Amino acid sequence: YKRQGINAEYGVPLPTMPAFQSSFNAADTPTLCGLALLPLKTKYKGPAPIEKDTTKEDILDEVLDLFRANVLFKNFEVQGPGDRLMVYLILYITQSLNRLGTSNKDAATKALYQLAIEKFSIPGEAGFALGGIVPNPSSAGEGDQVRQYLLQLRQELGTRLIEKVYAADPTKPSKWWMAFAKRKFLNKELK
Repeated sequence: YKRQGINAEYGVPLPTMPAFQSSFNAADTPTLCGLALLPLKTKYKGPAPIEKDTTKEDILDEVLDLFRANVLFKNFEVQGPGDRLMVYLILYITQSLNRLGTSNKDAATKALYQLAIEKFSIPGEAGFALGGIVPNPSSAGEGDQVRQYLLQLRQELGTRLIEKVYAADPTKPSKWWMAFAKRKFLNKELK
């Protein structure tokens, strides 16, 4: 009964805890392929506007804060463009943690930069993990823009992830982050 989510003693459904949603789901949020196009605190070039206020939380801060809680869920209700972007970024963090292995901070920085710039699938291409969640680009121009945007996000997220994973010891990654490397969010992975 527990696998079905039913209390065996009383025959009533067990409560389920919902995943944490993005705070960037406003209806007026600009989008690319259904992904929220949000300001970023970054030095990397791309279509995302640069957030000048460094005290303000951006989508990458939010994803890094919620990653370890959300990665445990097998279900996630997408409520807007911020959630679509969050799902992609959580999958990218998992891919990044798997790439780190047991390397030191310098080697990890190089590995995540290589991961960010290597060829990756975008919506509408074969092998894109979120085919049913993220709509295809409406034109080749939008496809190019979404590739640039995801590249910009991947580069900045890799930089911030390194700072979190190696905050305590630059010679080895934190076991509290690496423990989540094998988790499959929504039973999906980026390739």
